[in-house]
Order: sequence, then structure tokens, then C-alpha cells
Amino acid sequence: VGWLALWLLLLLFVLPGELPGERAAALAHDATADAAACAAAAAAAAAKRCGANFYRRKLRRMQIFACLSSASGLALFCACFAAEEPLVQMLSAFGPEHQVFFAMSISHWALNLWEDWQTRKFLGQGLSGDDGGGLALFPLNLLCGPHQIMLVMYFLHHTMTILAYSYSLATHQMGGVMVQGLMFEMPVLLMLRRELGVACDPLPRWLTHEESVNAHWLLTYALFIIGRGTSLALWFFSVLPGYGSERLAEELRPGDVVLYHCFAVFFTTINVRIVGLFFCWHGQDWRRAQDLFKAGNAAVKSERTADPEVLG
Repeated sequence: VGWLALWLLLLLFVLPGELPGERAAALAHDATADAAACAAAAAAAAAKRCGANFYRRKLRRMQIFACLSSASGLALFCACFAAEEPLVQMLSAFGPEHQVFFAMSISHWALNLWEDWQTRKFLGQGLSGDDGGGLALFPLNLLCGPHQIMLVMYFLHHTMTILAYSYSLATHQMGGVMVQGLMFEMPVLLMLRRELGVACDPLPRWLTHEESVNAHWLLTYALFIIGRGTSLALWFFSVLPGYGSERLAEELRPGDVVLYHCFAVFFTTINVRIVGLFFCWHGQDWRRAQDLFKAGNAAVKSERTADPEVLG
């Protein structure tokens, strides 16, 4: 409980504020709004900007958590290979270090539930019900818009994650399995980089070039395989007849085994859905960069056509 309270205070109050450039842009925006719009319009613009600033602050706080979670998860996972039976450590290891970082995760995801509700209008990230041939958000896209769908998906993910870590802390079981959840944040580092970039105006330079966009997403896919593929490999190995299933039956109680498989099925399903969203966002970024490149070439061509010196 003490670690939970400490992490919650740290994550809640140690939040990155506006960057200097963003503050300057906001002040310039205010001056323009005050001069060109009525008080009501200026107030609406200020409220919108306040929501966008909170959204960016949330993303930066999530970056801090993702760094801590990825580093701690990778360290704890690699430490398993120093044991006589690495698989046993990956399934059931539990110690003080697990308590510290599991408490951090519970605090983060509990706070993230509130943050996502406060920033729910930003959660769609440019998605539409037709993305991925209509399959990316299916079947919820038949009933809800992208913002509502993402909010529901985040709520389910965060709630299940809190329950999983809470159970591990309460029972001291499946500590090694929960370490895989810490490593899940490895690709999130680049997901947040992209989400922050899309929220900026103007866009960062890397989002305006096809080569850098593709490089970003290739690295995201690689980190996804490293950070989340290990849990899938562990699950498959632990259910196969022989050594893996025997160790699973020995190290975990029957009730823990049931929960282990439930968590595995749920988070594997979430990961499959995330891969589909990755493809949609990758396509969006690539098409945007391509359009900006074409628009830039057209502008240069227009300038050359209109310049007498160039024509001469």
C-alpha cells in the first residue's frame, strides 16, 4: 500500500509542463484570438488549448512510465537466465523488486483511467470506422465512433492490468509472468513519440518524410516483437506437453493456472488488435508524408513558373 501511494503521488504531481515553444505558441495564439475574435470564441479556443496541453502532458508522463517499465522489465527478465531453471523464474519469481515495480504499474494504470477519460476526444488519433477495410475497429465500429471505441479498449486493458498486478501483489504468485507486462511498454515508447508528433502543429520533421516514417514504424514493429513476443513464446512453451507444462503445473496452483491462461488469452487478443492499429497508423503517416512531399514539389514548381528570372 505504501509503494502504491508513493508511486501515485509521484506520477500524479511530477508531471511535465508545457515546453517553452508550446507556451510561446499559446501566447501568440491568444494575441491573435483576442484581436480577431470575440470573447466567447477566445474562451472556447483557450479551453480547447487547455485540453490539448493536458493531453500532451499525459503523453509525456506516459513516456516516463514506459521508460521505467521497459528498463525494469528487461532487467528482471534477463536476470531469469542466471537461474538454474530460467523457465521457473519466468513463471513464479517474486521479490521486493517485483513489489516496487508492480505497485508502480498499478498506480500508473489507475491514473491513466482518469487521464483517458479527461482526454477522450483525442483518443481516436485520426482513425475511422473504415480503416483496415473496416476490420481495425470491428465489431464496435458498427455501434460507436473511433473515440468511444478506443476509450472502451483502453478501459478494458487498464482494468485487466490493474487486476493482474493486484493479484500478483496480494498472493506473491506469477511474479515472473507479470514481468512480461512491464516489457509490454517497449513499443509504447515509439507509439507515444508518434502520438505526440501528430498532436503538434506544425508536425515534427520526421513525420513529413516517407523514409523517416517508415524507419520509425519498422523500429516500432521490432520493439513490439521483442517486448511482447516473449510473453507469447513463454505462454506457448508453458502449455506444450513436456517440460513446460510440467513446470507450470508444479509452480502454480490450479487457480493460478486458470488465471494465467485467462490473462494470456486476453492480452494476446489485445496485441493482435494493436498490430491492426499499427498498420492503420503506419498507412496514415506514410500517406500524409507522401502528400506533403507532393505538395512541396507542386509549390516549388509553381514558384519557378511564376518567377520571371527562372523563366528567363
